[in-house]
Amino acid sequence: MRKSHFGNLPVYTFSHFSGYPEIVHFSTTRNGGKSEGVYQSLNLGFHSGDEKSHVQANREVLSNALEIKPEQLVFAIQTHSASVAKVKADVLTWTDEIRRENLNETDALLTNEPNICIAVKTADCIPVLLYDPQRKVAAAIHAGWRGTVGRIVAKTIEAMQLEYGTQPEDLIAGIGPGIGPTVYQVGPEVVQIVHKQLGENHGLIQYYSMKENAAKTPHLNLWKANRIQLRESGIPEENIEVAELCTFSHPEDFYSARRDGATSGRMATGIMIRT
Repeated sequence: MRKSHFGNLPVYTFSHFSGYPEIVHFSTTRNGGKSEGVYQSLNLGFHSGDEKSHVQANREVLSNALEIKPEQLVFAIQTHSASVAKVKADVLTWTDEIRRENLNETDALLTNEPNICIAVKTADCIPVLLYDPQRKVAAAIHAGWRGTVGRIVAKTIEAMQLEYGTQPEDLIAGIGPGIGPTVYQVGPEVVQIVHKQLGENHGLIQYYSMKENAAKTPHLNLWKANRIQLRESGIPEENIEVAELCTFSHPEDFYSARRDGATSGRMATGIMIRT
């Protein structure tokens, strides 16, 4: 990924996606918004503890940078599920309450509708974007460890095949900023689930010492786990870009729930097909 700007708003973008002028995509940073204190400054998550008015103002900042209206920005209502929802044009007529109801417990969105930006919120979990340039279909995925072991990436690709006739070999994929493997320490229960659901042969669990002379503890590589799902679903290796940007390790650019606790803000990663 490379650092860029939408107007005055700093964002990260995937090099792989740059060859498709019909789409706009991004991962935001924590900079360029209206929030204050520990949420400074572009917190896009309503349930983070930040003032609602600040989050709303930040979403307007993002919408303005994308040159769209706020209602054209559609977020998944995330619960660390492996559920996928199709977004159609009628989403623009939904109230906030109806959006929450219809998109509840949804961690991946897909659409072929132009001028609707689908997005997910993260603060360590892994955002994944997919684009099918042949059928003009896009997807945005929120993959924490629960979604990853639930194979949400693979299920999203299956949904794109079912709904739109997408062929995996046509897909372009990007894995955005998220917590890195050397700092993402996990407990034995997560190790057990990862090995059961994803297998022990991929090296997804590695052991690191967080401090000098400390015992090594298990760490999960979410970047690799989701890349493997993309490959196993049929996406060519050359079509996959992994940012390898660790949210925990870069406090100047990213929020991190593991680093900052309950008061962490949220970044957004999204994609939109333009007319």
